[in-house]
Amino acid sequence: MDQNKLVRLLAPLLFFLSSCSGYKDRALTHAFKFADKNEQQLKCVLDQYQDAPQKFTASSFLIKNMLGKQTVDKNSIKKSQLYFDALADHFEIYGCYKNSVQYTICDSIERLYPNRQSHPQYQSDLQHISADFLIRHINNCFHIWQQYQWCKDIDFETFCKYILPYTTNNCYWEQASDFFEQKYAILRDSVCHKSYKEIGKIISDDIDKTFIQNWGLFSLKHKGLLPTTFENLAKAQIGTCLEANIYKIAALRANGIPAVLNTFPNWGNANSPHFWTEIIGDEHIEILYDNTQRPYFSDSDILVDNIFWKNTYSPAVKDTLSNVSIQYCRTIPKVYRINYEIQQNSLALKAKEDIPDFFKNPGIEDITDKYIVCKDIKIPLWNEKHEKEYVYLCCYDNGNWIPVCWSIPRKKQALFTKVGVNVLYLPAYYKNGVIFPAGDAFIIKENGELNYFSQDTDKKKMSATFYSKMPYRQHTALQAAGTIGTRFSVCNNKDLSDSLHVYTIEKLPFYEDSFKIQTNMKYRYLVCDFQNTPDFQDSYSIAEIKIFGENRQLLEGKLTGTKGISDNKLENVIDGDRVTFYQPDRAEKRQYIVFDFGKPYTIEKVEFYPRSDDNRIVTGELYELFYWDKKWISLGRQYGKENRLLFHSIPQNALFRIHNHTRGKEHRPFTYENGKQVWW
Repeated sequence: MDQNKLVRLLAPLLFFLSSCSGYKDRALTHAFKFADKNEQQLKCVLDQYQDAPQKFTASSFLIKNMLGKQTVDKNSIKKSQLYFDALADHFEIYGCYKNSVQYTICDSIERLYPNRQSHPQYQSDLQHISADFLIRHINNCFHIWQQYQWCKDIDFETFCKYILPYTTNNCYWEQASDFFEQKYAILRDSVCHKSYKEIGKIISDDIDKTFIQNWGLFSLKHKGLLPTTFENLAKAQIGTCLEANIYKIAALRANGIPAVLNTFPNWGNANSPHFWTEIIGDEHIEILYDNTQRPYFSDSDILVDNIFWKNTYSPAVKDTLSNVSIQYCRTIPKVYRINYEIQQNSLALKAKEDIPDFFKNPGIEDITDKYIVCKDIKIPLWNEKHEKEYVYLCCYDNGNWIPVCWSIPRKKQALFTKVGVNVLYLPAYYKNGVIFPAGDAFIIKENGELNYFSQDTDKKKMSATFYSKMPYRQHTALQAAGTIGTRFSVCNNKDLSDSLHVYTIEKLPFYEDSFKIQTNMKYRYLVCDFQNTPDFQDSYSIAEIKIFGENRQLLEGKLTGTKGISDNKLENVIDGDRVTFYQPDRAEKRQYIVFDFGKPYTIEKVEFYPRSDDNRIVTGELYELFYWDKKWISLGRQYGKENRLLFHSIPQNALFRIHNHTRGKEHRPFTYENGKQVWW
């Protein structure tokens, strides 16, 4: 008998034997106990496969690991169903969302039917899932595994762990298999000669083109629409990165591609968690990510999805000032795999005290060393006695410290394994949803050296100049670089025939720039022509244009030019708001803006503001500087002057943050090194 065939036949038996011992037996009994009235449905599934060892093992695997799995109750989200029905109707007709139409759709529903957001409730899968569904699902998965040519090298254990699961992160749909069977029928026929990794990439790329990830819509504009049902995700093809990956994994598994959800609780130098899909068997990463800043050059630079603020390279994007650097990459503190299979060493099974929500998932597996450079570190703690059993390392998230890994404290220290380098951490306890510092904040360098922030050991003072309250990130720099080539001219004829060129944007503007017009002539029109500006991933955009006459008089008048896209209308360039912006319709033949002052004026100066996050220091706005010493301590307030802050006699080698009291909420912690703000 062929050796590979023998291994394929014996593997299910070995997996079955290992699944029927110790913890696994108790898990099945435990599952039946929590199934309550649904216990008979689950036993029917096992009875169905008494004479089919492989399927019996597979069904036992599903039921044993169903503990903790749950699904959104459709009845609890009826109020928000109008939104997804409308989005699904639009997608069915047009097949995409152009010009941010999803915002228009949801805004319209909100106006017509206010207060339609739901409060989702969950149902336990153990108590509600039917035998008919599980049997149909198991049979279908086995058919795929045994019949599809590209599945021939996938072993039984991999099949059970990464193809068989019916749900990913508490979201499934009983008709998902039929949906994906029809969706990819033609594709399967055309690629049957390829490997499952190649087919998985084709399906993943197809989903990336159609399923729109829109964090702002669901997390800022219309909170409460998520979570929703898998059916809504499939039909509307929209969600955050979590929903996009839940959908992608279901599509891959339905086509015999072993896939799993990877995540981490928070970025190291940015806000929010992140999710992405791993196809089991992906190529090994030769050079792990070291959390250092480097420009994007090609897709081979992307070791984890969304590392770069923009997957675009432009030679125009470079450090603009000697004391301001561009941040190209996000950093990663830890990486976890969210398995369907319960992990015996998970904190969710161990803990007898309240733990952070992220760690309540019993399927979490630490795979940090698969992706990033990491170190095992021993962290000193302030106290020898501990009121909590567990201590956490936390990363900063816009005002909060977010736990990213855990350990058991031993006297005045704790060992943390596989910790990502070049990241800021704070050891802390978790109690009633609140983080309490347990030791000094620190940065772990690539060589494993720990740089602590403790004002008890460093009393040196310094003077420092600050230019921003947030890092100058790649996407903001790209938006500024997109204005390079913009030409300004003045004229008096309505047809612009006597235009006199006065300025061209030739270098990257750092949030804003200006130019003076050296002439005593008076002009009625100022023209901003962006016909020949570069086009990166985003279309040309600009936030504000201000025109000043004699004695700093702000000139006002009629505005005409290329129409704007959606809410990014032409009028935004004169609305006095540095965050709103104008984005022209690139389909228009002419790309320009015309300011008509009604009569000729002397024009002395023009200020222009590229689209940005508006996080630089602004003249006249009130700021407060803080440093970290067990908590954030104020170093005083200042008004911005010449777009900067100058502080004297502040702690050296400290961790700082700046808060704007005039407007805006975003901020990040930073250190001050060699005259620059270094962001964490």
